[in-house]
Amino acid sequence: MGITIREIAKQAGVSPSTVSRVLNRKGNISRETQFKVISVARSLGYPVPDDRVQVEGLVAAGTVAIVYNKRLSPLVTDPFYGAVVAGIEEGLQQLGYRVLLRSIDGADGYAGLFEQDSAGNHNDGLLPVGCDVSLDVLNEAKERDIPVVLVDNESKEGKVDSVVSDNEAAAKCAMGHFHALGHRKIAFIGGPQNHVSLAQRYKGYVSALEDFGMDVRKEWVIFAESVELHGPEIGYEGTSGLMEMPERPTAIFADNDMTALGVLKALHEKGIKVPEEVSVIGFDNIEVSAHTHPRLTTMHIPKMQMGSLAARRLVDLIQGMDVAPIKTVVYATLVIRDSTTHLSM
Repeated sequence: MGITIREIAKQAGVSPSTVSRVLNRKGNISRETQFKVISVARSLGYPVPDDRVQVEGLVAAGTVAIVYNKRLSPLVTDPFYGAVVAGIEEGLQQLGYRVLLRSIDGADGYAGLFEQDSAGNHNDGLLPVGCDVSLDVLNEAKERDIPVVLVDNESKEGKVDSVVSDNEAAAKCAMGHFHALGHRKIAFIGGPQNHVSLAQRYKGYVSALEDFGMDVRKEWVIFAESVELHGPEIGYEGTSGLMEMPERPTAIFADNDMTALGVLKALHEKGIKVPEEVSVIGFDNIEVSAHTHPRLTTMHIPKMQMGSLAARRLVDLIQGMDVAPIKTVVYATLVIRDSTTHLSM
């Protein structure tokens, strides 16, 4: 099913009737609104009439591609990255840039990122989102002198700009909350450790245990084998296994909220009360976390801020400002809801 005018209106923050009038040259619509609507429509792949591609007096300052792995498709509906992308789009559109969404499949299918389209436009900068974008894309962009800012990912060599969250420190904060509530038997359920952000969250879990003078109990650490299996499935299966152990944990730290949903489901089905018997903390603070039963305690990541900072940094690079690579960190905060409580002795 194709993109609708209603979807364009939602992304652009206007009414569907305004979108219709802009695309059909009807009514007295401000040039700023026209540019925003047309930019959003094109970024979503909506067929914009040729005479609407460039609004008089509002020619785009340039074009930026948001690059992501096909496993995240459709990116805008992902509970975490959808909010990040909204921040990117808002930031770029405010600065007059046209935004495109481009998916790639692993190390293949990225060549089109560096080709001109039928109108002669090319990508002035790239924003790879997530840890699954091939390094071949970064190398190719570097050879072509195209600015790149990584979002929720970083280069080990530090040679590429990036915007990330303080995953390790945030995980330690979550563990500190458990510890303050009296929990000493804390399990971890997370994703594959080749994912930079997830590896940092596990590192924070381990570091916190060391700070508390506690050992890592391998039987209480569960990883998904792949990113595709990371989420409610591993949360559910992992928790089911933990609850069958002779000695089970009193608290579970899930490295993202989607995994925590599976944790809560498994505990509910086994008749284990949350938080009276087992406390649970998630990570990311996606919208659904405030509507679970019980409501999920989690680490809040300012997702739209991540996107906005990445957008502004990329524009600086496109304009030749401050070209030395920098790593920008956004800081997480603990959101205490109903899934954690003091350990009952």
